[in-house]
Amino acid sequence: MLKLLIYLLILSLFVLDWLYLEHGIGIRQMTWFPEFISIIVAVSIPFMTAINKQTHIPIKYILLIGIYLAHIIIGFLLNDVNGWVILSGMRIYTKFIPIFLVMLIFTSVEEDVKKIIWLVFILSMLQFPIVVWQRFVLFATSISGDPMGGTVGHSASGVLSIYLLIIISFLVSFYFKGIISLPFFLLSLAASFIPTTLNETKITFILLPIAFIFPAMFIKAKRKTILQVILVLFIFASSFIVLRGIYNHFQQKRWGYGIETFVMTPGRLEGYSKMRIDPIKHSFSNAVKDIRFLFFGRGAGNVSEGFTKKLSGKYIKEGEFYMVGRVSFPKMIWEIGILGTFIFFMFPFFIFIDAARLCRKEGLSSAFSLGMLSFSVLFSLSMFYTFTMDSNLLIYLFFLSAGYIAKQHAFQETTVKHHSNALYDESKLGTSCFH
Repeated sequence: MLKLLIYLLILSLFVLDWLYLEHGIGIRQMTWFPEFISIIVAVSIPFMTAINKQTHIPIKYILLIGIYLAHIIIGFLLNDVNGWVILSGMRIYTKFIPIFLVMLIFTSVEEDVKKIIWLVFILSMLQFPIVVWQRFVLFATSISGDPMGGTVGHSASGVLSIYLLIIISFLVSFYFKGIISLPFFLLSLAASFIPTTLNETKITFILLPIAFIFPAMFIKAKRKTILQVILVLFIFASSFIVLRGIYNHFQQKRWGYGIETFVMTPGRLEGYSKMRIDPIKHSFSNAVKDIRFLFFGRGAGNVSEGFTKKLSGKYIKEGEFYMVGRVSFPKMIWEIGILGTFIFFMFPFFIFIDAARLCRKEGLSSAFSLGMLSFSVLFSLSMFYTFTMDSNLLIYLFFLSAGYIAKQHAFQETTVKHHSNALYDESKLGTSCFH
């Protein structure tokens, strides 16, 4: 049952929004399917935990989830948020928790994890032919790269690029750990990288080094590994040159200049960055005026536009004025305050720490952990660039992966503890026999 729900969740992330929002196929409600799965899992978790006696959820995550939920509830009470908006806010800010927990109680074996990885990989590789089709056929007359969002959705090119850079970081990690061969790595890398060059997303220039170089910082220095790192660095340099060339080709047609002119021309970069920096500035400048707003925000969902007027918050006009909805980080400051935002960012921080410890080992979980280091960083940075909290693809896949890391780390700690206890018991037995 759990395996089926996970497969359906992953498929829905890549397919349903694309079918309805881009092609008008189906009904609006079908795009809520990931949230429905979250509700089913949330209801099932207490029963599955009772049945599976071996379930072990690390105490730090139990406390973190408890503090996070308590903070959101306090925000509702302090801001007198109405019931419909509470539902909307809970949907936005808690939908990932059941998916995170389901991997902690999922009695998976390595084969199950491999199947899930293969499913995500296949769906990721499909972005290549779809983006090529969008660029040269479906939106061939478009002078903008925004419509090239693959199956992520229309005008979701930024989310797609960040996602594919995450996939690249996993491919690099799996190659370093010997999980995939060099030919497989190169072909998969090309299929992941090319779509990021066709949608003209500037953030790719900044995040590409993290995807390629970051995994190399956490692997053991061996002769074979050093050669692999040199190869990856060469591929990174080549990729950067290719990215620059293709980006400039399309930008010359649109604006008459390339990335160098964009960066060097006074005022042009500042004007572009204002779209994302100004909302962050406004969120802090408004928050410091009210201590309640500073720590707890206006209430989860209270600055968001819902599917209906009932589900829309009472500060939606304020949010529109300060361009809150375009980027997740300022929206979080407005809705759950600085304290709530800090608590949320503790999730990727803890996962990063757990992954850093696991990646020193060998095997699939070690390779996956190495990739999760980049995923945690890229996921966190995406909060300052795009609508990550509202992007089901990024939020669900991160916490699904995070649950696996938390489980593997808990299993490792339990194994080490049992081994230490066994050695201690043996030493006591030896001492008593000697006496």
